Amino acid sequence: MKRFIIFGFLSLVLILGGCGTSKQMAENKQNAEQFFSSGNYGEALSVYKQMIETYEINDNGNLCPFYTNAGISALNLGETKSGIDYLKKATYTQYANASTYLNLADAYKEIDNLSLEMLALEDVLNKYPESDEINQVKKRLLNIYVESDNYEKALDIWGGRSVDSISDISVLETYYNLNKGMDNEKKCEETAERMLVVDPENVTGLKYFGKKYYHKAEDLYQKEMEAYNKNKTNKQYRILLKALDQVTVDFKKSLTYFSKLYEVDPKTEYANYLSYIYNRLSDKKKADYYKGLAGE
Repeated sequence: MKRFIIFGFLSLVLILGGCGTSKQMAENKQNAEQFFSSGNYGEALSVYKQMIETYEINDNGNLCPFYTNAGISALNLGETKSGIDYLKKATYTQYANASTYLNLADAYKEIDNLSLEMLALEDVLNKYPESDEINQVKKRLLNIYVESDNYEKALDIWGGRSVDSISDISVLETYYNLNKGMDNEKKCEETAERMLVVDPENVTGLKYFGKKYYHKAEDLYQKEMEAYNKNKTNKQYRILLKALDQVTVDFKKSLTYFSKLYEVDPKTEYANYLSYIYNRLSDKKKADYYKGLAGE
Protein backbone atom coordinates (compact mmCIF):
# COMPACT_ATOMS: atom_id res chain seq x y z
CA MET A 1 0.00 0.00 0.00
CA LYS A 2 2.81 2.38 0.90
CA ARG A 3 4.56 1.87 -2.43
CA PHE A 4 1.30 2.53 -4.25
CA ILE A 5 0.84 5.80 -2.39
CA ILE A 6 4.42 6.91 -3.19
CA PHE A 7 3.98 5.97 -6.84
CA GLY A 8 0.69 7.86 -7.01
CA PHE A 9 2.27 10.91 -5.46
CA LEU A 10 5.15 10.91 -7.93
CA SER A 11 2.75 10.51 -10.84
CA LEU A 12 0.74 13.48 -9.63
CA VAL A 13 3.90 15.60 -9.37
CA LEU A 14 4.91 14.68 -12.93
CA ILE A 15 1.43 15.39 -14.26
CA LEU A 16 1.28 18.77 -12.51
CA GLY A 17 4.81 19.56 -13.68
CA GLY A 18 3.87 18.61 -17.22
CA CYS A 19 0.81 20.80 -17.05
CA GLY A 20 2.95 23.67 -15.83
CA THR A 21 5.46 23.14 -18.63
CA SER A 22 2.71 22.97 -21.27
CA LYS A 23 1.13 26.13 -19.93
CA GLN A 24 4.47 27.96 -19.94
CA MET A 25 5.17 26.75 -23.47
CA ALA A 26 1.78 28.02 -24.65
CA GLU A 27 2.42 31.42 -23.05
CA ASN A 28 5.89 31.61 -24.59
CA LYS A 29 4.50 30.64 -27.99
CA GLN A 30 1.85 33.35 -27.78
CA ASN A 31 4.41 35.97 -26.71
CA ALA A 32 6.85 34.99 -29.46
CA GLU A 33 4.16 35.17 -32.12
CA GLN A 34 3.08 38.62 -30.92
CA PHE A 35 6.66 39.87 -30.95
CA PHE A 36 7.23 38.33 -34.38
CA SER A 37 4.07 39.73 -35.99
CA SER A 38 4.81 43.20 -34.64
CA GLY A 39 8.35 43.14 -36.04
CA ASN A 40 10.02 42.97 -32.63
CA TYR A 41 12.46 40.33 -33.85
CA GLY A 42 14.90 40.66 -30.96
CA GLU A 43 12.33 39.74 -28.35
CA ALA A 44 10.80 37.13 -30.63
CA LEU A 45 14.13 35.40 -31.18
CA SER A 46 14.88 35.43 -27.46
CA VAL A 47 11.66 33.56 -26.71
CA TYR A 48 12.03 31.21 -29.69
CA LYS A 49 15.50 30.26 -28.46
CA GLN A 50 14.08 29.23 -25.08
CA MET A 51 11.41 27.04 -26.67
CA ILE A 52 13.83 25.52 -29.19
CA GLU A 53 16.23 24.68 -26.37
CA THR A 54 13.48 22.78 -24.58
CA TYR A 55 12.90 20.62 -27.67
CA GLU A 56 16.58 20.04 -28.33
CA ILE A 57 17.44 19.18 -24.71
CA ASN A 58 14.79 16.45 -24.92
CA ASP A 59 16.21 15.33 -28.27
CA ASN A 60 12.97 16.32 -30.03
CA GLY A 61 14.35 18.88 -32.45
CA ASN A 62 12.62 17.17 -35.36
CA LEU A 63 9.29 17.97 -33.68
CA CYS A 64 10.07 21.66 -33.08
CA PRO A 65 7.71 24.04 -34.93
CA PHE A 66 9.69 27.24 -34.19
CA TYR A 67 12.80 27.01 -36.37
CA THR A 68 11.41 28.93 -39.35
CA ASN A 69 10.29 31.98 -37.38
CA ALA A 70 13.50 31.90 -35.36
CA GLY A 71 15.48 31.87 -38.59
CA ILE A 72 13.50 34.76 -40.06
CA SER A 73 13.92 36.73 -36.84
CA ALA A 74 17.67 36.15 -36.89
CA LEU A 75 17.93 37.25 -40.52
CA ASN A 76 16.01 40.43 -39.75
CA LEU A 77 18.51 41.12 -36.97
CA GLY A 78 21.43 40.72 -39.36
CA GLU A 79 22.44 37.37 -37.85
CA THR A 80 22.75 35.59 -41.18
CA LYS A 81 24.70 32.50 -40.06
CA SER A 82 22.33 31.89 -37.15
CA GLY A 83 19.33 32.43 -39.44
CA ILE A 84 20.62 29.88 -41.92
CA ASP A 85 21.23 27.34 -39.14
CA TYR A 86 17.66 27.66 -37.85
CA LEU A 87 16.12 27.51 -41.32
CA LYS A 88 18.17 24.45 -42.27
CA LYS A 89 16.93 22.72 -39.11
CA ALA A 90 13.37 23.65 -40.09
CA THR A 91 13.75 21.76 -43.37
CA TYR A 92 14.11 18.52 -41.39
CA THR A 93 10.76 18.99 -39.69
CA GLN A 94 7.17 18.67 -40.85
CA TYR A 95 6.73 22.38 -40.19
CA ALA A 96 8.88 23.56 -43.10
CA ASN A 97 6.95 25.61 -45.64
CA ALA A 98 7.54 27.83 -48.67
CA SER A 99 8.60 30.67 -46.39
CA THR A 100 11.32 28.45 -44.90
CA TYR A 101 12.97 27.87 -48.27
CA LEU A 102 12.38 31.40 -49.58
CA ASN A 103 14.11 32.93 -46.56
CA LEU A 104 16.86 30.37 -46.86
CA ALA A 105 17.32 31.41 -50.50
CA ASP A 106 17.46 35.08 -49.44
CA ALA A 107 20.10 34.26 -46.84
CA TYR A 108 22.23 32.37 -49.37
CA LYS A 109 21.89 35.29 -51.77
CA GLU A 110 23.10 37.61 -49.02
CA ILE A 111 26.28 35.57 -48.58
CA ASP A 112 26.63 35.27 -52.38
CA ASN A 113 26.20 31.50 -52.59
CA LEU A 114 24.47 31.15 -55.94
CA SER A 115 24.32 27.35 -56.02
CA LEU A 116 22.66 27.04 -52.59
CA GLU A 117 20.27 29.89 -53.40
CA MET A 118 19.28 27.98 -56.53
CA LEU A 119 18.70 24.75 -54.60
CA ALA A 120 16.50 26.50 -52.03
CA LEU A 121 14.40 28.11 -54.77
CA GLU A 122 14.10 24.77 -56.57
CA ASP A 123 12.73 23.30 -53.34
CA VAL A 124 9.98 25.93 -53.38
CA LEU A 125 9.26 25.22 -57.03
CA ASN A 126 9.07 21.47 -56.55
CA LYS A 127 7.47 21.25 -53.10
CA TYR A 128 5.15 24.26 -53.11
CA PRO A 129 4.15 24.91 -56.75
CA GLU A 130 0.89 26.56 -55.64
CA SER A 131 2.51 29.06 -53.25
CA ASP A 132 1.71 32.74 -53.65
CA GLU A 133 5.36 33.50 -54.35
CA ILE A 134 5.81 30.94 -57.14
CA ASN A 135 5.99 33.49 -59.96
CA GLN A 136 8.68 35.42 -58.13
CA VAL A 137 10.54 32.16 -57.53
CA LYS A 138 10.42 31.31 -61.24
CA LYS A 139 11.70 34.79 -62.09
CA ARG A 140 14.64 34.41 -59.71
CA LEU A 141 15.43 30.92 -60.96
CA LEU A 142 15.33 32.11 -64.57
CA ASN A 143 17.95 34.75 -63.70
CA ILE A 144 20.13 32.25 -61.87
CA TYR A 145 19.95 29.65 -64.64
CA VAL A 146 20.93 32.21 -67.28
CA GLU A 147 23.70 33.61 -65.07
CA SER A 148 25.10 30.12 -64.51
CA ASP A 149 24.65 29.07 -68.18
CA ASN A 150 22.03 26.44 -67.32
CA TYR A 151 20.15 27.21 -70.51
CA GLU A 152 18.07 24.04 -70.65
CA LYS A 153 16.72 24.63 -67.15
CA ALA A 154 16.08 28.25 -68.06
CA LEU A 155 14.03 27.17 -71.07
CA ASP A 156 12.03 24.79 -68.85
CA ILE A 157 11.19 27.69 -66.53
CA TRP A 158 10.29 29.91 -69.48
CA GLY A 159 7.95 27.30 -70.91
CA GLY A 160 6.04 28.15 -74.06
CA ARG A 161 5.41 31.81 -73.24
CA SER A 162 5.47 34.38 -76.02
CA VAL A 163 7.46 37.56 -75.44
CA ASP A 164 4.37 39.50 -76.53
CA SER A 165 2.68 38.42 -73.30
CA ILE A 166 5.51 39.82 -71.13
CA SER A 167 5.58 43.41 -69.89
CA ASP A 168 8.25 43.03 -67.20
CA ILE A 169 11.45 44.52 -68.63
CA SER A 170 13.69 42.60 -66.24
CA VAL A 171 12.17 39.30 -67.40
CA LEU A 172 12.59 40.31 -71.04
CA GLU A 173 16.22 41.27 -70.37
CA THR A 174 16.85 37.85 -68.85
CA TYR A 175 15.17 36.08 -71.77
CA TYR A 176 17.22 38.17 -74.19
CA ASN A 177 20.44 37.13 -72.41
CA LEU A 178 19.29 33.50 -72.47
CA ASN A 179 18.87 33.55 -76.24
CA LYS A 180 22.06 35.53 -76.70
CA GLY A 181 23.91 32.81 -74.79
CA MET A 182 22.32 30.20 -77.05
CA ASP A 183 23.10 32.20 -80.23
CA ASN A 184 19.40 32.32 -81.08
CA GLU A 185 19.41 35.49 -83.16
CA LYS A 186 15.75 35.31 -84.12
CA LYS A 187 14.60 35.18 -80.50
CA CYS A 188 17.02 37.95 -79.56
CA GLU A 189 15.49 40.21 -82.19
CA GLU A 190 11.93 39.37 -81.13
CA THR A 191 12.77 40.09 -77.51
CA ALA A 192 14.62 43.33 -78.29
CA GLU A 193 11.63 44.49 -80.32
CA ARG A 194 9.26 43.69 -77.45
CA MET A 195 11.49 45.55 -74.99
CA LEU A 196 11.22 48.69 -77.10
CA VAL A 197 7.44 48.33 -77.19
CA VAL A 198 7.34 48.14 -73.40
CA ASP A 199 10.02 50.81 -72.94
CA PRO A 200 11.05 52.90 -75.99
CA GLU A 201 14.21 53.98 -74.14
CA ASN A 202 15.37 50.48 -73.26
CA VAL A 203 19.14 50.39 -73.73
CA THR A 204 19.36 46.71 -74.70
CA GLY A 205 16.72 47.06 -77.42
CA LEU A 206 18.17 50.29 -78.82
CA LYS A 207 21.67 48.85 -78.86
CA TYR A 208 20.51 45.65 -80.55
CA PHE A 209 18.85 47.39 -83.49
CA GLY A 210 21.49 50.13 -83.70
CA LYS A 211 24.19 47.52 -84.14
CA LYS A 212 22.06 45.34 -86.38
CA TYR A 213 21.53 48.05 -89.00
CA TYR A 214 25.04 49.44 -88.59
CA HIS A 215 26.68 46.08 -89.37
CA LYS A 216 24.20 45.35 -92.13
CA ALA A 217 25.08 48.64 -93.82
CA GLU A 218 28.82 48.45 -93.19
CA ASP A 219 29.10 44.84 -94.37
CA LEU A 220 27.26 45.62 -97.60
CA TYR A 221 29.36 48.77 -98.12
CA GLN A 222 32.63 46.86 -97.71
CA LYS A 223 31.47 43.99 -99.90
CA GLU A 224 30.35 46.12 -102.84
CA MET A 225 33.32 48.50 -102.63
CA GLU A 226 35.67 45.54 -102.74
CA ALA A 227 33.80 44.08 -105.71
CA TYR A 228 33.95 47.39 -107.59
CA ASN A 229 37.65 47.91 -106.87
CA LYS A 230 38.34 44.47 -108.32
CA ASN A 231 36.20 45.04 -111.40
CA LYS A 232 35.73 48.71 -112.31
CA THR A 233 33.15 48.30 -115.07
CA ASN A 234 30.02 50.29 -115.75
CA LYS A 235 27.91 47.31 -114.78
CA GLN A 236 29.72 46.89 -111.46
CA TYR A 237 29.43 50.62 -110.84
CA ARG A 238 25.64 50.47 -111.27
CA ILE A 239 25.55 47.56 -108.82
CA LEU A 240 27.59 49.63 -106.39
CA LEU A 241 25.27 52.64 -106.66
CA LYS A 242 22.22 50.49 -106.02
CA ALA A 243 23.91 48.89 -103.01
CA LEU A 244 24.88 52.31 -101.66
CA ASP A 245 21.22 53.34 -101.68
CA GLN A 246 20.46 50.41 -99.36
CA VAL A 247 23.56 51.20 -97.30
CA THR A 248 22.27 54.73 -96.77
CA VAL A 249 18.84 53.47 -95.71
CA ASP A 250 20.33 51.09 -93.15
CA PHE A 251 22.83 53.63 -91.79
CA LYS A 252 19.96 56.06 -91.25
CA LYS A 253 18.02 53.38 -89.38
CA SER A 254 21.07 52.71 -87.24
CA LEU A 255 21.45 56.45 -86.68
CA THR A 256 17.92 56.65 -85.25
CA TYR A 257 18.68 54.02 -82.63
CA PHE A 258 22.13 55.29 -81.68
CA SER A 259 20.94 58.90 -81.46
CA LYS A 260 18.25 57.85 -78.99
CA LEU A 261 20.70 55.59 -77.20
CA TYR A 262 23.20 58.42 -76.74
CA GLU A 263 20.46 60.62 -75.29
CA VAL A 264 19.52 57.91 -72.80
CA ASP A 265 23.06 56.76 -71.98
CA PRO A 266 25.81 59.06 -73.36
CA LYS A 267 28.67 56.58 -73.52
CA THR A 268 31.84 56.90 -75.58
CA GLU A 269 30.94 53.69 -77.42
CA TYR A 270 27.73 55.20 -78.76
CA ALA A 271 29.41 58.48 -79.70
CA ASN A 272 31.90 56.47 -81.74
CA TYR A 273 29.11 54.71 -83.61
CA LEU A 274 27.45 58.05 -84.35
CA SER A 275 30.74 59.45 -85.63
CA TYR A 276 31.26 56.46 -87.94
CA ILE A 277 27.68 56.61 -89.21
CA TYR A 278 27.81 60.34 -89.99
CA ASN A 279 31.12 59.78 -91.73
CA ARG A 280 29.49 57.16 -93.97
CA LEU A 281 26.61 59.58 -94.62
CA SER A 282 29.17 62.23 -95.64
CA ASP A 283 28.26 64.60 -92.82
CA LYS A 284 31.77 65.57 -91.73
CA LYS A 285 30.64 68.26 -89.28
CA LYS A 286 28.54 65.87 -87.20
CA ALA A 287 31.07 63.09 -87.60
CA ASP A 288 33.74 65.35 -86.08
CA TYR A 289 31.34 66.51 -83.36
CA TYR A 290 30.67 62.99 -82.10
CA LYS A 291 34.30 62.06 -82.57
CA GLY A 292 35.10 64.88 -80.17
CA LEU A 293 32.49 63.64 -77.70
CA ALA A 294 34.12 60.21 -77.91
CA GLY A 295 37.42 61.80 -76.91
CA GLU A 296 39.20 61.06 -80.16
